[in-house]
Amino acid sequence: MPLDYMENLNAEQKLAVTTVDGPLLVLSGAGTGKTRVLTSRIAHILSNGFARPWEILALTFTNKAANEMRFRVAQYGDISHLCADLWMGTFHSMCLRILRANYAAAGLQRDFLIYGEDDQKAVLKRVITNLGLDTKEFNPSDWVDKISGIKDKGAFDFANMNLSAVSQKILCAYNEELARLNAIDFGDIILFVLKLFSVHDEILHKYQYQFKYIMVDEFQDTNASQMNLLKMLTKDKENPNICCVGDDDQSIYSWRGAEIKNILEFEKTYPGSKIIRLETNYRSTGNILGAANSVIKNNMGRLGKDLRTAPGVENGEPVYVFQLPSDWGEAHFVTDIIMKNANNNFSDFAVLIRAGSLSRTFEEEFTARGVPYKLVGATKFYDRAEIRDAIAYIRLLVYPFDDISFERIISKPSRNIGPAAINKLRESGKHLMDALRITKLSAKQQSTTDEFLSAFDFDWQNTTPKDAVQQLLERVGYLKMWRESKDADSEERLNHIRELINGVVSKYDTLPAFLEHAALMMTDDNDNESDDKNVVSIMTIHAAKGLEFNTVFLPAWEAGIFPNEKATQDGDLEEERRLAYVAITRARVRVIITYAMVRTVFGQRLYQNKSRFIDEIDKSFVNNNSCYTDKKDYSKKTETRVSQRIESVVGKMVVHSEMGTGVVIAENENILTVAFKTRGIKNVARDFVKFV
Repeated sequence: MPLDYMENLNAEQKLAVTTVDGPLLVLSGAGTGKTRVLTSRIAHILSNGFARPWEILALTFTNKAANEMRFRVAQYGDISHLCADLWMGTFHSMCLRILRANYAAAGLQRDFLIYGEDDQKAVLKRVITNLGLDTKEFNPSDWVDKISGIKDKGAFDFANMNLSAVSQKILCAYNEELARLNAIDFGDIILFVLKLFSVHDEILHKYQYQFKYIMVDEFQDTNASQMNLLKMLTKDKENPNICCVGDDDQSIYSWRGAEIKNILEFEKTYPGSKIIRLETNYRSTGNILGAANSVIKNNMGRLGKDLRTAPGVENGEPVYVFQLPSDWGEAHFVTDIIMKNANNNFSDFAVLIRAGSLSRTFEEEFTARGVPYKLVGATKFYDRAEIRDAIAYIRLLVYPFDDISFERIISKPSRNIGPAAINKLRESGKHLMDALRITKLSAKQQSTTDEFLSAFDFDWQNTTPKDAVQQLLERVGYLKMWRESKDADSEERLNHIRELINGVVSKYDTLPAFLEHAALMMTDDNDNESDDKNVVSIMTIHAAKGLEFNTVFLPAWEAGIFPNEKATQDGDLEEERRLAYVAITRARVRVIITYAMVRTVFGQRLYQNKSRFIDEIDKSFVNNNSCYTDKKDYSKKTETRVSQRIESVVGKMVVHSEMGTGVVIAENENILTVAFKTRGIKNVARDFVKFV
């Protein structure tokens, strides 16, 4: 049965849904149903005929969020058939759509490429070297971040920016090389649209007229470039229908360009705007919300709101705060609680850490004691080397001028083409694929390159994308390379490639459409979820935003770690405090905060003091004296574990109940490193495998 979009909305949500005229800021606290409000608002506009679907622009920050919104809108009333025509997606996907439709006016060629981080590094390495600079001093990886930061400022006239002479040289040479390669980087996608709109009034007016309603999710995360885009689309409109939904108390991404002033100055940007606060939380108990409110109220830079529980929800358990003697004692303490209370529901628990380096003690303790876990934020599907290699091959098939892809895969598998040969190809002045066809190389090189070139000579355009990719990777020998590899994880890599071909590429009508999807996914924060469902999650607080768990552990709440040293020295604690607010509000039922008296930090044993954020929690919401474990002396828990020496088992075959069969390739007392046939290399406790 289709759903009624107004059903079960509370008063403040209904007001946000039905307020459709003029600028509106919806301040949506953690767990207050912002996605429900956005999707219901779109349904309300469509159902009442206020706009046609293509006249609505709904902007998100991840593909996952956009897909979720589109799915939900399709459930409401009789409007499912309209969803396909909505302009709904990430800022970058929507801007890319505009660029594809106006490529010539934007100064681009029709088949322009989108370069991700790996491609950018390759371009920068060449550019920096050609400028006579040392890549050790001018690290390409660092410059990817610097250039991204510059472009996220939304200024396309770099000459007027306060940049050093060498920065100007690198940036200009980098952009020139991108133009030569018929490519743009991720930061350019919005920047080129801004330039397009500033130069071509008629194109800007077209989109201003088309988008009668603009909605923005996670508005607190917008950067200057994204804000400039919104301003351009709404300028000269007397009462623009722009609705931005966000939470100033959850603005935690300044390090990647997000500007909290965008949400704090909304009323200044759009005079006469309305603000609606969503303060009814449907996730957490009263004590959790009280603790979060008491911490965040210490921030000065906020618009202000107080979360309250939904009707009928009790105060629940207090927030627990515990001091432990050491970091290893802390990990043992957390593991004790999980083992005693999990009842095989490990996914109810999450360990949220301020920095990734804090995961080690928990990983080792969980492994030693058989607690299943996943480290969220580890290598994503589109970040895997074999996936990027396969995509580079596909790009070179579709876009033979793509020199960056050529250089990535020409030696995978080996074809005797080294740096000297590539430099010789460049001397022709042509793109490398074309140069390879006309340049005379050694007899040994020529035989492999002829075979390489012929692998691309087939009618891929009249073949299904799935079959074309399968055929390509077979013809170039890439699949054979992994089939014959002796690497322990070669089978896992082959499985990833099979998933790419059968599960991803097969969904697209053309290879260019797939490549555009892949380029956007390579920069998306939420492109892959672990198949492991019933496991404890270990992740940074940043990665946990938007998620929720029954029990949340917040370890290492110590001065210098949280808030971190830099924020403390700079006297700028507000974003760190917002992180604390986000961390606490991830919990539905239970929050357990811990801090250690002694912790190993970069190899040094340091005496620690508890975080000031602990003292900011109102004592009426805290319990320091009870928990779910028996009394233990955690001071005896150290990194060194003594176990009985036994005969080496390296080289022996084992079976694990979940991971299947594998071979032991290393051992460290009770921890075995096993190369599993289908799951790759994993560390497991000796007690949880059987020897065969």
